[in-house]
Amino acid sequence: MTIRVAGIAITPPGIKASGGVSAGIQLMKRVAERAETHMLVMADDDGIEQDGALTIHRMKATNAIQRTPVGRFVPRGLITLFWRVDFGAWLDRVKPDIVHIHNPHPPGALLAAARACDARDIPYVISTHGFVEFDDYAAAFGAKPWQRPIIDRLIRVPLVQTTRGAARVLMLSPEEKPIFDGMGIEPTRLGVVPNGVDPWFLDSLDEADRFAAVARFALPADKPKILFVGNHTPNKGIDVLLKAMMRMREPAVAVIGGGIRSPEEHKAMLADAGFDMASGRAIFTDFLSRDELKGLYQSCNIFAFPSRADTLPLVILEAMVSRLPVVATRIGGIPFEVTDQTGALIDSGDTDGLARELDRIAADPALRRSMGAAGRQRAIDIFNWDRSAEESIRIYSEILDGPSGSARHAGKTL
Repeated sequence: MTIRVAGIAITPPGIKASGGVSAGIQLMKRVAERAETHMLVMADDDGIEQDGALTIHRMKATNAIQRTPVGRFVPRGLITLFWRVDFGAWLDRVKPDIVHIHNPHPPGALLAAARACDARDIPYVISTHGFVEFDDYAAAFGAKPWQRPIIDRLIRVPLVQTTRGAARVLMLSPEEKPIFDGMGIEPTRLGVVPNGVDPWFLDSLDEADRFAAVARFALPADKPKILFVGNHTPNKGIDVLLKAMMRMREPAVAVIGGGIRSPEEHKAMLADAGFDMASGRAIFTDFLSRDELKGLYQSCNIFAFPSRADTLPLVILEAMVSRLPVVATRIGGIPFEVTDQTGALIDSGDTDGLARELDRIAADPALRRSMGAAGRQRAIDIFNWDRSAEESIRIYSEILDGPSGSARHAGKTL
């Protein structure tokens, strides 16, 4: 059976790094090697590009609030919820047999994409990038009590409605099942299609190229280097890492990668954590190129990821194939990635636990080598984009070959 697939990446335009969008593109690239595949990505401007066999349509998004007079007084985080594109017009042009939706932010756009599929009687599946964060957004991002009803209406309700209308929900790890039990999703509509690791990170840089890639960061040669990579948002737990660094016995330095969203937010984060940059225990890189990121993975000694909410972070897999032991939180799908043989898990917000595990691993080079080797092998064995693409194609075929009704659709999105 020949299948025509459409991928849709939901994202506010202008976002430079989104794990869900990156993962969606990686999976759709492999799907495109097996079936004709087009992918829509919400963007700043219209454009079409080819990435291997995948045709990517970047479609200009609009925002009903941003350019209104009231938009000047609306917080940036709230404005991002109102980005939309005309999903229906794009689906009419592409005419897919099935749609695969990636990334849940902004949730209103997610629901709009689902409704466009429903209106055309096109079954859709949804991968669960970001679902751990968005299922309990208020807790993950530290919302105030009065904000919670608003967050529920604007974020969780569209997420649940879209999920209930999906023909299949493709979880990134088995650990997510309780989320969907809570949404009332039947187990028969759940599958596991994990992220894969980008094979580009498998190859080691030679020493000269590695030094060149990380030269601007002035990494200390005589101290253990603890790498973090991610968005500088409250859910990522950078504040927990900064507090842990001040409590460590080992003279380690944290290398904190990722874009600094604004100088004001950065200063506030340091102040809230009580962190003194004069201590010399942290280096902030700001935005990283792929070469710089690869160089940092291969120049640091431990990867720390104290996130408060995450689904299945790609950066952990990249660190693992780069032979870094990983210390991360016991949330979302992270326990599916990290085992006792490849690193250590702590409870969310456990500053003392993070400092203790970082000290233990930093002080033992042989343990770091053992965990790094085990982590690389685990990432290669389990997290493979080609296997995930094959499983996706199998699920598409099962949906399309089934009778009309429950086999093709879970029921109309509300």
